Amino acid sequence: MITNKIRPELRKDFYQSKFKYYKKVATYCAYLIGLLEVTYFASDCIIFGRFAYETIIPRLSIILPLIIFYILVPRANTYQYGVHLYYTIPHAAMWSTIWAIIYLPNKDFAREGFIIMHFAFLAIGLAMPLIYHIPIHACLLLNIIISNSFIHYQYFKLMIALALPLYIGVVLMLWIQENTYADHYLIRKQLEISYVTDELTGTYNRHKLSEIVDVNSERFLFDKKGYLIMLDIDYFKKVNDTYGHEAGDKILKYVATQLKSQIYDRDYLFRWGGEEFVIILVDYSLRQAMSFAEKIRYDIESTDNGICPITISIGLTKYTTNENYHKNIDKADQALYYAKEHGRNQVVNYDNI
Repeated sequence: MITNKIRPELRKDFYQSKFKYYKKVATYCAYLIGLLEVTYFASDCIIFGRFAYETIIPRLSIILPLIIFYILVPRANTYQYGVHLYYTIPHAAMWSTIWAIIYLPNKDFAREGFIIMHFAFLAIGLAMPLIYHIPIHACLLLNIIISNSFIHYQYFKLMIALALPLYIGVVLMLWIQENTYADHYLIRKQLEISYVTDELTGTYNRHKLSEIVDVNSERFLFDKKGYLIMLDIDYFKKVNDTYGHEAGDKILKYVATQLKSQIYDRDYLFRWGGEEFVIILVDYSLRQAMSFAEKIRYDIESTDNGICPITISIGLTKYTTNENYHKNIDKADQALYYAKEHGRNQVVNYDNI
């Protein structure tokens, strides 16, 4: 139901972001809906002209769903879970109201109660995907139709005539709100990408580490072991001195393009600084990692980059998830240093030095 601003592959992330952003508002609104349902007992007493003991249990019946909501809401970390949990409250309030209406001597005031319910669905819908809200909110109309079969509202057609425009209005308001949040989401997404991306090469920068390293232990968060590669463009300073820094930038972009074209989505490529790059190969064996390193070394040496022939030196080490990532980086750096000190244009495994 949102505009084409959000690409299909980002829809789930967008809905999750929207849910997290509005979750606190929806949570407070859910509690408020339950509280208001209980306070409507005062209006029952006014209608009866006395203490309306008949509607005490119906009005208080909302407390049980609220208790369940209170217990489960800390677990509602995804919008899929939230859709099922949060909409339970306005529906429970709806049926508490219907239960109370059965005993009211004047059932005409049901119209006002049902109108208020639309705003309850509006409040919860702020945090939910509109595509789910539309059918769930429509059940409010269904509730009125079902309850009419045994309550027999005197002004049933008027109830529906009032409820339908309100339903459409709430849906339109939520459509506007969801599309407005889409602008906020895309701006924030672009800022996040810019924050972790090297502007020149389009690879990750060191800020990306905050997403893949545990804050406390500084260990990699990967489930599977693999290898860490550090590579350096040989004699890069000569390239800048001979052809200029603009040509040097083109060389850096060329190397980054070559590397990006050969890694998998599960791998990570960083521009580590200057002409150095770091690659984290997730779920690789030693044979696969060495083969990958030799291939990129050969491809960069043998492919025309449009500026001048270049070579790279590569240091490789097995990373371990139970060790501080700095140590893994240091081992790859030592292997790279060894490669550069012993002829350059080669791959060196830390375990072999």
